Amino acid sequence: MAERSALSRFVVLAVCLGATAIGLNNVYGDNAAVIADAKRAACAGADCSADLLQQSRSAISQSFSLQVSAKQGGKSRTATADVECRREYLLVGAYECKLVSGGLPPGPGN
Repeated sequence: MAERSALSRFVVLAVCLGATAIGLNNVYGDNAAVIADAKRAACAGADCSADLLQQSRSAISQSFSLQVSAKQGGKSRTATADVECRREYLLVGAYECKLVSGGLPPGPGN
């Protein structure tokens, strides 16, 4: 019985350490690809440029505020867009980014 208890403790310890390592990587790891995905989501398919204003990172998700600008009809339009990127599963998987608020309103003819 003591062997089973020691094995159970080892498994729980390994799972906790693994989850902690994955969480730390989500918060402190390189997120250049996630920022690029967030910029694409902020433009929502339009031809625009996006500059990062603010970011917030946790083990589960990342949030971004971006300044988006586009030229439409000879005029330059700008707006602020808030984008949230979450992992496909709780701590792992690909990030999926979606526009939460803001962004450029549709222009004339869109």
